[in-house]
Amino acid sequence: MKNLKTVYENGRIKHGSYDFYNLMEKILIEGNLSEKEEEVSKELEIEKTLVKDIKGLSMLLSRFKPADWNKFLDVVIK
Repeated sequence: MKNLKTVYENGRIKHGSYDFYNLMEKILIEGNLSEKEEEVSKELEIEKTLVKDIKGLSMLLSRFKPADWNKFLDVVIK
């Protein structure tokens, strides 16, 4: 979790909160990235760090706390 926070904070500071948030969102939903977004993603190794860790944590949450996972999905879907 600390690694996630560190990588996220570095990206947010370097590229701006709004732009970095949108980039993360596109990567997580596997949307099409512009050339600039691809460069930032590779530079920060987002897919190797943040996406991998987020997917791992979501898998653990769904296995060990299914009620919390369901609440999370309800929020995300709405």
